[in-house]
Amino acid sequence: MKFNYINIITLLFFGTVLLSSCYKDDSNTNIETINKVELSDPKTASQIIIYQGDSLKLKPTLSQSMAQNIENLEFTWLLYNNNGAVSLAAPRDEIAKTYELKIVVKPDVFTLGEPFIVRLKATDKQTGVSSYLNYNVMVGNKYAIGWLVLEDKAGKGDLSFIFTDYNAEHGIYNDRNTAAIIGPRKLEISPFPVTDDISATGKRLYILADQGSQEYNYLTMIKKFDYSFLFFSTPAVINPTVMTWTSQYTYSGVRSPALGVAINDGKLHSNLVGGFPGVKKWGDIALNPQGNRNYSLAPFAVGGETFPAIVYDNIDKRFYRIQAYNPTPVAGTLEAFPAGASTGVSSVFDMNNVGMTMLFQDSADVINDYNAIMRDSGNQPYLLRYKTKNTTAAPVITLAKTAINAPGILNFSAAAGSTSTPHIYYGTGNALFRYETSSNAVVETYNFPAGENITSIKYAKYFIDKTGAKLAVATWNGTVGKVYFFSINTVGAIGTYTNMVTGFNKIIDIAYKY
Repeated sequence: MKFNYINIITLLFFGTVLLSSCYKDDSNTNIETINKVELSDPKTASQIIIYQGDSLKLKPTLSQSMAQNIENLEFTWLLYNNNGAVSLAAPRDEIAKTYELKIVVKPDVFTLGEPFIVRLKATDKQTGVSSYLNYNVMVGNKYAIGWLVLEDKAGKGDLSFIFTDYNAEHGIYNDRNTAAIIGPRKLEISPFPVTDDISATGKRLYILADQGSQEYNYLTMIKKFDYSFLFFSTPAVINPTVMTWTSQYTYSGVRSPALGVAINDGKLHSNLVGGFPGVKKWGDIALNPQGNRNYSLAPFAVGGETFPAIVYDNIDKRFYRIQAYNPTPVAGTLEAFPAGASTGVSSVFDMNNVGMTMLFQDSADVINDYNAIMRDSGNQPYLLRYKTKNTTAAPVITLAKTAINAPGILNFSAAAGSTSTPHIYYGTGNALFRYETSSNAVVETYNFPAGENITSIKYAKYFIDKTGAKLAVATWNGTVGKVYFFSINTVGAIGTYTNMVTGFNKIIDIAYKY
């Protein structure tokens, strides 16, 4: 009886299961349809190039499988670096919570030259299901090539930029920096990358001023370091006139730095790049051959293959070559030239005993040659020409000494040397002169409108628009600053200007940035 009872119970259980499996399940008629969100934008097919200071605006196409309000969706825009060298664990920054993105590209978020992913996440609030759309964004540098302009705005400096199409953008310094430039003096740009282990290898940009002279990022023009930080020991008096890098050699067509030269308050500070690890800064004040600091250097420094750096002392009225390092003190030294570097011919000169005051110096039309405009005790201007490279067979580097025949050259307001033809361009008042060093005469003059006086001149041998050499001349009429561009032909002629850009304050200096 017990056995039969258990069997009956078992049969009843399986019968119930069988009947249940045969019952038609209509429960799927109660499943809720899920809203499907899709995002698309043709811009995702290529990289978006955006510049710092501009607005990044993105508006993708949104579609939903169900008709419902956009308010039922939650939007999140994320930003993260897409550089392969950066860890995948790098932070993802939330930059917006809107459907359409509009954000100013600022350097504290968007690093210049870096690739980024800008990701939109759209989430249905009811279901929690999300859709994604990725944009590839590269932060470009629109200030890579063109003319950088240093201006004086009531005693404070600012920067403008003239693009290769001769359009200008003003106020770019104040847009990027909070520290004011008090008493702007000069732009210093290295034409080659420098390795000093203070920051990444690259070109260097310095703005010299009465106060607050600083180093700036070459790409972004954002302040990097105070002037005093660039020295191992801060100078007691900050009065900068030169902060540059000279080049001694060219490797595979690329120039490399040999020596850093800073002239502050007329005194030399040197910086030896390469050769040893660690941070390289400018050293203490260099001593002259007499072992003292009784000298005052003209605001010019040049260098070449034989002599990496050469400067001129307007007290002892002579040239010095720079010895980059001396253990006592830890600084470079000013050294006399070897006796064989100067010729005994009276028509040339002695590098160690010139006897005149240097007014101007710039590159000549021969590589490693330089032209210097000097003034003797009787106010007679002279042109001295020398080279920074010699050979064993011909160690003499002095080339020429000529009494200059050029009106107003002792009172020039700006000047620039041509590296293509034997000319020096200089300005006096509103007149631009082309002085020919080979014939010792002014061969051309161009006059700007009355009262429009020349404040800066710069020469560029190669220009990005492939139209040949350019001469940039800045003027100031007391109200507005202008920059005139002249296309210089193969014989150095000025002609008439081809382009003019206006809207500046008083222009202190111009530099071609490339």
